[in-house]
Amino acid sequence: LRYVQKIGHISEPPAKKKWKKKVRYAMLIAYQGKNYCGMQIQKDAPTIEGRLMNAMQKYNLITAEEALKPNIFKFQRAARTDRAVSAVRQMCSMILDLDEELPKRGPDELNKILPSDIRVMGIRRATRTFNSQKDCDSRTYSYTLPTYAFAQVDELTNSAYRISDETVNEIDNLLKIFVGTHNFFNYTSKKEYTDKSCFRYIISFKCDERFLYRNELRKEDVEFMTIKIKGQSFMLHQIRKMIGMVIAISRGFLYRSDIQRSFESTRMDVPKAPGLGLLLEQIHYENYDRKFSKTHETLNDWGEEIEAKIKDVRHRLIVREILRQEIESQS
Repeated sequence: LRYVQKIGHISEPPAKKKWKKKVRYAMLIAYQGKNYCGMQIQKDAPTIEGRLMNAMQKYNLITAEEALKPNIFKFQRAARTDRAVSAVRQMCSMILDLDEELPKRGPDELNKILPSDIRVMGIRRATRTFNSQKDCDSRTYSYTLPTYAFAQVDELTNSAYRISDETVNEIDNLLKIFVGTHNFFNYTSKKEYTDKSCFRYIISFKCDERFLYRNELRKEDVEFMTIKIKGQSFMLHQIRKMIGMVIAISRGFLYRSDIQRSFESTRMDVPKAPGLGLLLEQIHYENYDRKFSKTHETLNDWGEEIEAKIKDVRHRLIVREILRQEIESQS
C-alpha cells in the first residue's frame, strides 16, 4: 500500500534518476585575450572561463549551477592569464558524463557557440586523478614586441630601427641572469620577501625569432622580436615585469646589477611591460605522458591534424592580432 494515495488510486513510484558514469577530460583551448579580463571567471566581467562555461552549458555538458560554480565538476585551468594575455595551448581538466563521441564532435560543436576569439582545439580522456595545474611540469610563454623598445634613449624609436646582433646578445646575457631559482617578490604584487611562494625556478629565457611586419597604413616595415621563457610556474605580473626590467636596462634607465639586486630583500619598483605581447605557448606534461602513454592519449602532442590547426590559430587569431594592435597603437 506504499503508493496508494488517499483518493483511492495507485500512483507510480517516483522515477529514479538515471546514473551516468563520470570521467575526467582534458580540454585544450586557444584564445586571443584582448577582449577579456583574464582567464579566471569573474562576476560582471568578460573572461575566457565565463564564455567557456556558457558554451558548455548550452551544449548540455554542464548545468546552470555548474556554469556558475565550476568547482562542482572539478574544473581546473593549468595557468591563469592576466587581462589581455592570450594563449595557444591552455589546458583545462574537468569531470563530465562519459560520452565516447565528445572528443570527436565536442570541439566543433563548442566552437559554433563560442566567440571566434576562443577556440577549443581538442578534448581527450584523461586519467581519473588528472589535474591540469598540478600535473603540469612547466610552462612556456613568449613575449613579442617591436625591437625599437630596446633602443637607447638617444636612438631611433620608430619603424626605421633595426636591432643589431650585438644588442640581441646583450639582451640574451641579461635574460640568463634570471635563469635558476630566485626570489621574485619584486616581480609581483602584495607579496613580501619572506613569502616562500616568491621563489620560482626559471628553466630558460632567451631571444627567439626576429621578423618584419608591414604597417600598411604608413607603408613601412616594423621589426619585431619574440622572447621565449620556460619555467615551472609564474606569479601574477612576473613575466611582464621581467621583460620590463630588461627593456629599462637596455634603454639606459636601469643597470645590469639591478637584476641581481631585485632578488634581494629591498623593495624595488620594477617596470611592467604591457600585457598585449604576452602569450602562453605551451603547458608541458612530460611526466604524465611518460607514465600514462600506454593507457591514455598524450597531452603534449595532439597529433598531426590538431597540431596543424593550433599552428594556424596561433598565427591567424593571436600573433597577427598582437602585431596589428601594436602597430595601431603607434600609428
